[in-house]
Amino acid sequence: MDEQLVKSAITQFDQIRLSLDLSALSRRVKKRPVVLFFGRSTFSDNSKYLYLAALLKERNYEVYWCTPHDTLSAQLNEAGLPCLPLAANVDLSIDTLLHAAVAVFCVNPSESLGGSPVLNACLDGAVKLQLWHGVSVKRLALQLVQYLGVRDLGLRQPWEFSSRADHVLSTASFLDPFWREVFGCRSLVRAGYPRNEVLRRAATDDEMIGARLDDETAQALQSTKRRKVLMVPTWQRGQPTFLSEEACLVRLLRHARAKGYDLFIKEHPMRTNPAAATGKRAEGLYLLPGGLDAYPWLTRFDALITDYSSLMFDFMLTGKPVMRLDLAPGEHQNFEPDYSLIPPGEFAHVYTPDTLEKTIDAAMGKDGMQAQREAMVAQLFETDPLGASDRLLQLIGGWVDAATAPDWTVVD
Repeated sequence: MDEQLVKSAITQFDQIRLSLDLSALSRRVKKRPVVLFFGRSTFSDNSKYLYLAALLKERNYEVYWCTPHDTLSAQLNEAGLPCLPLAANVDLSIDTLLHAAVAVFCVNPSESLGGSPVLNACLDGAVKLQLWHGVSVKRLALQLVQYLGVRDLGLRQPWEFSSRADHVLSTASFLDPFWREVFGCRSLVRAGYPRNEVLRRAATDDEMIGARLDDETAQALQSTKRRKVLMVPTWQRGQPTFLSEEACLVRLLRHARAKGYDLFIKEHPMRTNPAAATGKRAEGLYLLPGGLDAYPWLTRFDALITDYSSLMFDFMLTGKPVMRLDLAPGEHQNFEPDYSLIPPGEFAHVYTPDTLEKTIDAAMGKDGMQAQREAMVAQLFETDPLGASDRLLQLIGGWVDAATAPDWTVVD
């Protein structure tokens, strides 16, 4: 066997052994009143908004944002927000994670913890809440076992990490069976997505961290002189759709110019090139960073066009029209998109490569689908969007109390 392979195998074995030991310790050590929040490599998504809401509340616990990304930790430190840079002091990170009462995620823990089985194991004794990042027409996590198999460690390990959640957010009763299957978790929390609160109110200064744009792009978004369309392709597992083809982008821009509106394109965080230029790229065309938190800006757009991004379901809370690509079962992936995962009923203007411009004109014109969107929103979001963080923080406070309360018995 090659020497490097031997060293790699030994290193992997040591990680597994350490993970088992730390998992056992995590279940035994006395918990501290500490709540840890985890997210993406940029400051965005549901855990960001819940973290900031927790900092503003009177509470019975300490709060930290945890990240292995130096750029993000520096950004939060500059803003005076409590942050634990996981790679800076490994012993401190292990100690903090081992003793934390609650851990909150919004993406796969593997992504948030740099793929480390050791750091994941440190949280096995904490109460773990998975908020996730949106209503989906994709099969996710444990549902993918039957389609992709389990022999690939790069797939299997993130699925296993995600299945350790103790509680999973579900925004509606229709979606409960889906989330149960995705994460293998039987405890579902009914609340809205914290990120959707800024669709109903102005964002705070701290909420704009991770959402700031260059001056020209921000001015274009804030202008009332021209209508604005946001285009968001989803992560397509290596099999692009029509929406990502150059010919489609050329047609979109040409049509936008002809009709007098601006086109904004936001790459998916899993597909973005961090070195790619952003901002205004051509007359009427703006590129938004893939890692940008777009939620404080969503109400500025007049319509959204996508293939099947989960963003379309949140965007309907703005009351604006949505356009989605018509993909027949098996035409793209053999397991997605799957619209049986959401309540029945159409809610979007459906386009094909042949009807792209015609569909845009319909959506940007009389629209006519507002009632259908409202009906779908009512089925997907059963609680007040503005009450999401308060509801979740109430639960977290109770979990902290339970985790830190005297829990021993005395046998006489």
